[in-house]
Amino acid sequence: MNKIVISNPYIIVFLVGTVLSFIVDFFLDFSNWRHRKTHGGTLPEELKSIPASSVFDAEKLSKITGYKNEKYYLSLPFGILSFALTLSLVLSGFYPWIFNLVCRLTGAPNTWLNSWICAMLFSLLAGLPETLLMLPEGLIDEFKLEKKYGFSNMTFKMWILDTLKSLAISLVLSAVLMGAMVFILLKFPKIWWIFLTVLIFAFTIIMQILYPLVIAPIFNKFTPLEDGELKSRLTELLQNEGFKVSGVFVMDASKRSGHSNAYFGGLGKSKRIVLYDTLVKELTVDELVAVIGHELGHAKLHHITRKMFVLIPVELLLMLLLNFASGKTSLYTGFGFAVSQENVYTMQFIGLFLSMMVWSSVSTIITPVQNWFSRKDEYAADRFSAEHAKNPDALISGLIKLNSENLSELIPSKLYAAWHYSHPTLLERIRALKKK
Repeated sequence: MNKIVISNPYIIVFLVGTVLSFIVDFFLDFSNWRHRKTHGGTLPEELKSIPASSVFDAEKLSKITGYKNEKYYLSLPFGILSFALTLSLVLSGFYPWIFNLVCRLTGAPNTWLNSWICAMLFSLLAGLPETLLMLPEGLIDEFKLEKKYGFSNMTFKMWILDTLKSLAISLVLSAVLMGAMVFILLKFPKIWWIFLTVLIFAFTIIMQILYPLVIAPIFNKFTPLEDGELKSRLTELLQNEGFKVSGVFVMDASKRSGHSNAYFGGLGKSKRIVLYDTLVKELTVDELVAVIGHELGHAKLHHITRKMFVLIPVELLLMLLLNFASGKTSLYTGFGFAVSQENVYTMQFIGLFLSMMVWSSVSTIITPVQNWFSRKDEYAADRFSAEHAKNPDALISGLIKLNSENLSELIPSKLYAAWHYSHPTLLERIRALKKK
C-alpha cells in the first residue's frame, strides 16, 4: 500500500470539493437557523386573508420553529463528524487497506467471479464506517424527535424489521448490479462507459415497474380506495385526461409516521395512484382531487419521462469522464493504491469508486441548478391542477394543510430555499396560483 499523495490532482480536487461543500452546507444551515429565529413565529400577511391559514395559530408556528430547530441541532454534530470521517478515511489510507484485505480473502480480481466478490466485499466494508456513524442520528431522529412532535408511530421491533428488509433488498439489488457492472468493466475495459449508462437506464426503468408491485408491499399495505365521492371524482378526472392507471390505493403510512403525501408510481400496467391514509384523513375531497391533479400534472406534462431522457446524455458524459479518470494510474496512486498500467483495467471497479468519490465532493455545485428545474416543474404541475381539477382554491387550502401537518417551514431563508428546495415554498406556490 502506497502513501496518500496530497499533491495528486485527484486528491486536491477531492479535498477542496469536500471542504467547500461542508462550508457551503454549514453556512446555509446556519443562515437559515438565524433567519428562522427572526421570522419563524410570523404569519405572512398574504396568508392572513386565506381561511385555511387559521391552522397557523401561535402554537403551530412555535411548533414548526421548534421542530426545525431541533432537526438542525441534531444534524449539526453528525454533519461535522461525517465531514471529519470522510477526510480521515481517505487520508489514513483506509480504502487501499480494505482493498488489500479483501484481496487476501478472495484472491486477485483477475476473473469475473473474483472481481464480483471483491467488489461486493469492498463496497460493504467501505460504506460501513459512515453507516455506523449515521445509525445513532437515525435512531435519535426517529425515536426522540419525531415522536416528540407527534409524527413517529414506529416501534423498535418495526424499525429492526424495516432495517433488515431494506438491507436484504439492497444486498440483492447490489449483487445483481455489481455482477453486471463487473462483467461490463472486464469485457469492455475501454468503452464500458457506454454499456454502463445503458445498464443504469435499464435498471431505472425496471425499478419503476417493480417497485410498486414487489418492493413497496414488503413494507406497507395498499388497499384499493373505497367506492364513494373521492373515488368517483378521481376516476372522472383521470378519464377526462385520458390517463390510465391500474388503480387508486390507500397506503397505511400512519403505522410508521404522521407525515402525509401522495404519489404516482410505476410504469405501464404497474402505474398507480397512492394516497397516504394520513392524507385522506386530513384533506377534504376537493383538496384531495386538487392534490392528485398536481401529481397527474407531473405525469401528463412528462416531467418524469423528460428527466429520465435528459439524464441519459448527462449520465453518458459523466461516465465518459469517470472512464477517463479510472484509466489513469495517478487516480489510484493518489489515493494510496498500488497499481501499474498493466493491471489497471482489472481494478476499474476501484477506479469507478474513487472517481465517483471525487465527483461527489464537487457535485454540490449543481444542486441549485437541479432544484431550479425541479421547482419549475412543480409550478407547472400546480397550474395543471388549477386548470384541469378546476379548483385552485382547493389546491391552495390543501397545500396549506399539508404544510401545517408536516410542520414545513413557512418563511425559509431565500438563499437556503434556492439552494436546497426542490419545491417552491408555500407562499411562492400560492402567489403563482392566485395570478391565474
